[in-house]
Amino acid sequence: MIIIAIACLLAGGAIGMTLAPAPEADDGTAMILLRLQSEISASLEMLDNELAAVAYDLGSTGLDNQAARKILLQTNRIHPAIIDCTTVSPDGVILAAEPPEYHRAEGKEVSDQPSTMQILESKRPVMSGYGLVAEDLDAVFISAPVFAQGGIASEPPGRFLGFSSVVFRPDLLIGEAVEPIVSGTRYSITVVDTDGLVLYDTDPDQIGLPLDDPVYTAYPVLVEFVTRVTEERQGRGSYIFRDQTKEAVWTTVSLHGTEWRVAVTRTL
Repeated sequence: MIIIAIACLLAGGAIGMTLAPAPEADDGTAMILLRLQSEISASLEMLDNELAAVAYDLGSTGLDNQAARKILLQTNRIHPAIIDCTTVSPDGVILAAEPPEYHRAEGKEVSDQPSTMQILESKRPVMSGYGLVAEDLDAVFISAPVFAQGGIASEPPGRFLGFSSVVFRPDLLIGEAVEPIVSGTRYSITVVDTDGLVLYDTDPDQIGLPLDDPVYTAYPVLVEFVTRVTEERQGRGSYIFRDQTKEAVWTTVSLHGTEWRVAVTRTL
């Protein structure tokens, strides 16, 4: 089964433009990529599952009281990548944010954020892209709808009460999965979103950089390569960056329709 999976990953490189001749990827690269895909996906699913349980509990407590805040505080402790946890009203206003250092986000209108608009319309879980959030920093959030469970006075069971979110730093979430796998190896790891923005990189100075940053635009072949990565869910190729030729194999992890590209790179 593993051999088949590796073959599928490498086959993706045959699709799309050829930027530079690339030698065959070694099995070590593909094996590491499969492990990373599994571990990063598991980390996202863990947050998503915890949030689903939180949303269920909030259906009995309501979204803006001490019982709700206790639930948010407990959720905040499940992973060091989490910045805060929030509840949001059906009209897109943050009702509660915990821990206390993020109370400043309460009362902010977030209905103009694409992911907020999506969950308010669909009443289904979402994961946002990376960008500025109400806490005045760049992050990603996962949101789950909250429906009344019958324990709230005057709220009929099943009524949409709003939603709850976990706001987190993707670099910390990804880093926890990456570091045990690649530590001491010759490989480097990059994770980008489908706009080419760097969510994680073995070189921390590159985290948060967009594809049009001067660090990258000085290398047109690199920009072409990353553009290809954003358009194809898996593949293989090579590029030149800082006078070094590098080979990368990449694949995709996703949650609620939001995709991240995970690439394992080695210097040739």
